[in-house]
Amino acid sequence: MGLVQKKNKQLSTYIVAFAPVVLWAILIFVLSNQPVLPGPPSVSLDFFFKKIGHITVYAVLWWLLHRAFSSTHPKNKFALTWLSLLIVLVYAVSDEYHQSLVPGRHPGFKDVGYDMLGASIAWMKKHSYI
Repeated sequence: MGLVQKKNKQLSTYIVAFAPVVLWAILIFVLSNQPVLPGPPSVSLDFFFKKIGHITVYAVLWWLLHRAFSSTHPKNKFALTWLSLLIVLVYAVSDEYHQSLVPGRHPGFKDVGYDMLGASIAWMKKHSYI
């Protein structure tokens, strides 16, 4: 295999691995850009569903990142675990900042905690801790 073919194969591996991550991040961005998210009329149920949403969406983001790093850097344990968590944290913080710029939305530091709870649950599930 020539050098150009090898580079093209590496590039296609990265695209296939990280495209779902980028698409999921875009989905999070689009949802965060909505002035009002629909929810049940009950304040308690609305709170419950929105926090479960945070946990689930960021668990999936961590899983997609872990999957991408597993495909591209399978032996790099740092990338598989800590870099995935760090990227989720940075994205969660940037998402809350983004919400501060959207009329009708209110950022919350607690939401970053729910996001990281989701990523942590995904990590623990992946490593059979739960």
